[in-house]
Amino acid sequence: MNYQTVFDQTKQILMDYLRVNEEEITPDTHLVNDLIADSIALVELGFRLAETFNIPMPQPTDELYIMKNLVQFLTDQINAA
Repeated sequence: MNYQTVFDQTKQILMDYLRVNEEEITPDTHLVNDLIADSIALVELGFRLAETFNIPMPQPTDELYIMKNLVQFLTDQINAA
């Protein structure tokens, strides 16, 4: 699966769960600082991403809270499977 496909699917998951607009999510968006995702939201998003992409649940790190890093991590995990 390529980066753009993963980006688009991840963006849709964030839009649906956090109820944010598409324009609010860019490669540099920080899930906590920009989208105000709290710890409960981050856990739920982790479950949704793991289920959607059929990968182990990502372990939260500050680096993965930035959209471009998260999408690259997910892309790497998907392609490694």
